[in-house]
Amino acid sequence: MRIAAILSDYDGTLCPTGSLRSQNNVIPQELEDILWTISEKIPICIVSSKDFNFLHSRTRFAVIISCILGIEALVLSKHERGTITTDKKCIIKESDTNNLCCIKSSRLLLDTQILHDNSKVLASLAEDIELKFKQVIVERKFTTASSDGGGILAGVTIDWRHLEDWKLFKKKTEPVLEKMINKQTGQRSSPSLYIQTYSSHPFIDVYATRCDKGLAFDNILSNIPDVWNNNIEGNTMYLGDSENDNPAFRKADLSIGMESDERLSPKLECEYLINYNQLKVFLRRLQNNDFIFSSNLLT
Repeated sequence: MRIAAILSDYDGTLCPTGSLRSQNNVIPQELEDILWTISEKIPICIVSSKDFNFLHSRTRFAVIISCILGIEALVLSKHERGTITTDKKCIIKESDTNNLCCIKSSRLLLDTQILHDNSKVLASLAEDIELKFKQVIVERKFTTASSDGGGILAGVTIDWRHLEDWKLFKKKTEPVLEKMINKQTGQRSSPSLYIQTYSSHPFIDVYATRCDKGLAFDNILSNIPDVWNNNIEGNTMYLGDSENDNPAFRKADLSIGMESDERLSPKLECEYLINYNQLKVFLRRLQNNDFIFSSNLLT
């Protein structure tokens, strides 16, 4: 099996799950170097629940980034290897301060009016959660700014991975939190929000519309010809670490799950499972094997 494109989750897959957004949540240098080298040979694309503002400087080797669980997808010009501040393709045009030069095109999963309406519901929900559950961190995820205005709130993550005993919080408090979210969103007249829960991960996601990484996967494959010479000839590989990766695992020709934290036991629908620390070794072996996959590259 020859791998012709790599699609990957970010949080918990390319960097450890225990890293918070507010902390040094970046890909380790050795792994990033390997990803840069691979990106010269085959396309690497990111499929993440994070927003573009977070992912942009952290995944510059990617040619397509699907953000906020597929709500927004961005096709990018190829970045130059180096610091983001010296990359001319990432300097904002003076004539349009809302758009980065590296963005070739962007696409939203749903109508902007619906997105605006549900954004108000998300904003209210985020404020209520911060008020009633002071021990959690609420991460707001915005679409990229456009010519007609700033980014729109499209997702919220309620995160407690910083707690010393996140398993206890998950067992006792998450059901209360989830009940509150369902009650508040169910009382609104706008179209239903989408709630993503996890069997063992220490967070809950709420999105402005129903979305999943399977839709994101299809969208990326349809856009690869815009940034690569031709349609990819070969097989797609997907890397992920949580239940929200399962729709993409099912789409990929080769699916590899990541064990990134011993406290987690997600229900992954992947063909293979490896430890996070083994990822850089596997990717280097795959590259050295001319991207021909065999299971012994994982051992």
